[in-house]
Amino acid sequence: MDDDLTLLRELRADAPSPDAERLRSLRARVLEPRGRASRGRASRGRALRGRAARPGRWRPGFWLAPSALAVTTAVAAVLVVVTAGGDRVPGVVTAERTTQIDTPRAVLLRAALMAERRQAGGTPRDDQWMYRMVTVQQPGDARRTVQEYWTRYDGTEQAFREDEGPMERHRIEPDPDDDDLTPKQYAARLAALPTEPGKLLAHVRADRHWQTRPAEKGEERLDALAFRVLSVYLEQEAPVPPELEAAIFRALAEIPGIRVDQGVPDAVGRHGVGLSYDLAAQRDAGGRLVSRSYVVLDPTTFEFLGRRVENLQDDVLGGEVLARKGTYYATAELASGVVDRPGVTP
Repeated sequence: MDDDLTLLRELRADAPSPDAERLRSLRARVLEPRGRASRGRASRGRALRGRAARPGRWRPGFWLAPSALAVTTAVAAVLVVVTAGGDRVPGVVTAERTTQIDTPRAVLLRAALMAERRQAGGTPRDDQWMYRMVTVQQPGDARRTVQEYWTRYDGTEQAFREDEGPMERHRIEPDPDDDDLTPKQYAARLAALPTEPGKLLAHVRADRHWQTRPAEKGEERLDALAFRVLSVYLEQEAPVPPELEAAIFRALAEIPGIRVDQGVPDAVGRHGVGLSYDLAAQRDAGGRLVSRSYVVLDPTTFEFLGRRVENLQDDVLGGEVLARKGTYYATAELASGVVDRPGVTP
């Protein structure tokens, strides 16, 4: 049998071109109010740090993408089993046919080598707009629709369009109590990170900006924090320097307990390499893992494809089943780029 890396190189899926799809709100308590964008979009930065977002303000929060922790929390709802095309199907669709790779370190080091080969992106002007189109297989919703965002690089405006409908455009007013970052600020933060893997790992473990709960309630496991933050860095649309992306993969390779699976599908059926960290994940009364949250990467380039949460057991709270065993939640990145005005796509 071929070794893991040989097998990994053969994983390239013949994925169909995705239909128009979108990233809808994860859950009200995680990211945003369930209503339309005009009623306010909550900050994903706060979701990462476990804080409630202020309602009524439309935020540029998609630049601070949902963490594995946030996505895991988001599946605490009744889920609908769907196919990649969005139709209801009898039975359960999961990633159970995926294969765990025995040498995650080797895979992550290969990903670092691929990242180093990427061309560095240019720096947008303050008056340019960052475009993003994302899709989600939303729990409780059998359809998939498109959600598009345009955010000014300086963070002063954002535009939104759903299902090629009318565009909503809003100014983002400064808030002295808001510590979320604009795309420009986030790019500066990324550029300042150390690119030596050991120093990067130490930095994210010590960075209080990403803490999810107060220290008096118990510190988050440092390796879990590091995996969560580093995986968030991987999915940013703000320019990530190739040397930093390579350092992220090498830092991940130093975290014990990371799991790597092949054949993990995103929301549009593209099969990729799934990274997960189970050691700090929720478990039921019997000690069984309730769900597994994947960061899904392209099997050849190791670029970010999306996220997927597999429900391995019924998720029960107070006697109520929130999510059935065998159901899933998945997202997929469809397009991104820099444009000169909202409404234009790359």
